[in-house]
Amino acid sequence: MLKLIIFFAVVSSIFCGKLSEEFDEERAGRCGKALTPGKPSKNPADDKAPWTVGVNFGDYFSSGILVSPRHVLAPGLYAVNQPSPKIWKWIDDVKVDMSECNDNLCQDPEQCGTRIKRSVVEGYYLGNCVNSEVPFGMILLEISSNVPQDEPFFTPVCIPAEEKPVFIGDTVHFDSFKTIEKCGASVGRFVQSVCGKRSVCNKARYGALVKKIENRDTVIAIIWQRDDKCKTEHYVSVGFFKDKLCDLAGICKATYTAEESSASSIQFIFFGFFIILGSFIIL
Repeated sequence: MLKLIIFFAVVSSIFCGKLSEEFDEERAGRCGKALTPGKPSKNPADDKAPWTVGVNFGDYFSSGILVSPRHVLAPGLYAVNQPSPKIWKWIDDVKVDMSECNDNLCQDPEQCGTRIKRSVVEGYYLGNCVNSEVPFGMILLEISSNVPQDEPFFTPVCIPAEEKPVFIGDTVHFDSFKTIEKCGASVGRFVQSVCGKRSVCNKARYGALVKKIENRDTVIAIIWQRDDKCKTEHYVSVGFFKDKLCDLAGICKATYTAEESSASSIQFIFFGFFIILGSFIIL
């Protein structure tokens, strides 16, 4: 049985960025809706996923997903990777060519939406905390201030109302992922694991699994590890930690109930981490 413990590296009795019930209800009322911007971006796929964000810490960029105007979910490996001081690597151990990074960011607001920055003021690791096991989880980031809510470019994705909203064979979307699969023995033993296989092998893309439920885009899982050969890849279930999201961030209300639809945490502070939000793709 998976052991889950709670360890606070920084003692805090209040998660200051926690949403009020009224704000959470407002979030739930507008989440998961891809609105049509007045001027579409260069990449139409970006307009369909206004919850995608970039996480920048130091010289390294990667992806995250907006779950409230004040919170972002990102891969747990951000919290456990320890790269060389002079060499940054992507999640598949490929060295990052910093000269190419500018190509991944939106440089023209008129073409690809508003680009803003928010610093990270609080972070929680949600996952297993057992010495003999690989850390298998995700991180919840609180940002310094809310993102604009009058822009179609910044719309939080919905969270699932139930712990397991997907089943083997279900179709999901985001980047080139398509179907949920049974996890292998090495990862499947974690109760919070979800596995998927790409229909098209695009080695440089990864992120979150999203499923349309009740006509709302709902985040199902956050990537833990990607396979450069595009075989089965491993994700951390968001639904498994839905109670933690409610307790820590006030992200509680879903847009539907379980009847209508067919962890531990380590608190830490990020210094020099930023969230870059906008309608662009992070490789």
